[in-house]
Amino acid sequence: MRRIDGILVVFLVVLLSGCASAPTANLAGKAITPEMVQRIVKVNRERVQSLNGSGTITVESPELAQSGSFELMLHKPDSILVKIEGPFGIHVGSVLLTRTDFLFYNSLQNQLISGSVTPANINRIFRINLTFDELLNLFTGGSFFADDGNDPDTLVVEDNQFVLTYGNSAGKRRYWIDPGTLLISKVQHLDTNGKLVLEERFEKFQDLGGASLPRHIRLTQHQARRLVAVAFSSLSINTSDVPLVLDIPTNAERVRWR
Repeated sequence: MRRIDGILVVFLVVLLSGCASAPTANLAGKAITPEMVQRIVKVNRERVQSLNGSGTITVESPELAQSGSFELMLHKPDSILVKIEGPFGIHVGSVLLTRTDFLFYNSLQNQLISGSVTPANINRIFRINLTFDELLNLFTGGSFFADDGNDPDTLVVEDNQFVLTYGNSAGKRRYWIDPGTLLISKVQHLDTNGKLVLEERFEKFQDLGGASLPRHIRLTQHQARRLVAVAFSSLSINTSDVPLVLDIPTNAERVRWR
């Protein structure tokens, strides 16, 4: 009988551990769960179907430090158009991306580059290791990466924010959640040694048509010592469904990337 009781105890422990509730954290009397945060972030993201914005972009690295103006248009789920001008209104370039292909016009060299949309080609254009969906999410206020859909490894409070940490084969991702809005204020990418590789920051959120979007976005690649900062001076959502196109001179040199 004692053997049977022991088996029942083990069975109950395993059953209860499998049905354990999700982790929670409490800050200033406000308790959250990962499911709650992910639902709010998802709803906010889905309220944005198109976006038009303009402002300034700054790039800092050991090789250069430059600023210019930009115009951004995107249509979910499959189109992003970015136009960049340098000092004195000089048109630097434009890039149009869809889920399958891209067109990148370098106006300084009068060169049109085309190719398939792959993480490698996105990195060649923007110097960012992101997929198309991750780039779309970056421009619209951040989101949880596809691999981070379950409960986090840890859920804690740091610096008056909720922090969710997810482990992966490349290291860890840490999501910093604003306690007032429960939206993402920062995403940190750490390697397997715990060193910070990439950091996304979302600041100065503005309510637009039921969605909350950041007016300032900062992307810092720590190992490369490279910073890209975007500051929107104008921003609107869900105002246009006109197809996005590039104006390309007929005499532009054509180049194809694999």
